[in-house]
Amino acid sequence: ELIKITEGFFACGVAASVYAAPDEHSGSFMPEPVFANIGKLLLATQIYDMHRLAHEVSGGLIVALPGPDEDHNPATAATLTEVLRANPEVPYARRIEVARFIEDLTASYQGGWYSVISLHGGGSPAALKQEIWRNYPLGNKVELVERLLERGVVHDPARPITRNRQPGRCCAAGCSQTGQAIMLPLAKRSDST
Repeated sequence: ELIKITEGFFACGVAASVYAAPDEHSGSFMPEPVFANIGKLLLATQIYDMHRLAHEVSGGLIVALPGPDEDHNPATAATLTEVLRANPEVPYARRIEVARFIEDLTASYQGGWYSVISLHGGGSPAALKQEIWRNYPLGNKVELVERLLERGVVHDPARPITRNRQPGRCCAAGCSQTGQAIMLPLAKRSDST
């Protein structure tokens, strides 16, 4: 689950960078807005899933662990080392260090701040969704589904849904600006495969 979540952010960042386009006014490259905002929305909404998974794998140790002062208390240090021992390959001190790290990231004052800043730091989820809708080529997707279903529905410029065209796409083959990455169609499969 953590791999899916973190690599989803990464994939959106790569896609937003690969499909970046120069801004006509400043000349600087701007990330592709749909992929950029989906990546930000994934982080904003999945931070809590990441915290939940960290809590689950900690086994409750992050809230049940005695404070750091007990690590150096001669009366309790040996008992804690024995009671909280798990895999003999992982020393007690390392296990406790990781547990306190997870606590700091997810269950502390700072952890709460991380949650809120992740949720709203790149813009609120509502604003991110607005940007996705504003830039998403929904009309193209509707027409694709209609073609796939062989419904024979013709492009009708009066239909609001088909007026929402992908920016930069004006024909069946699509257009590209110099230096901009383009998607190539996959080779057609023969009927025998």
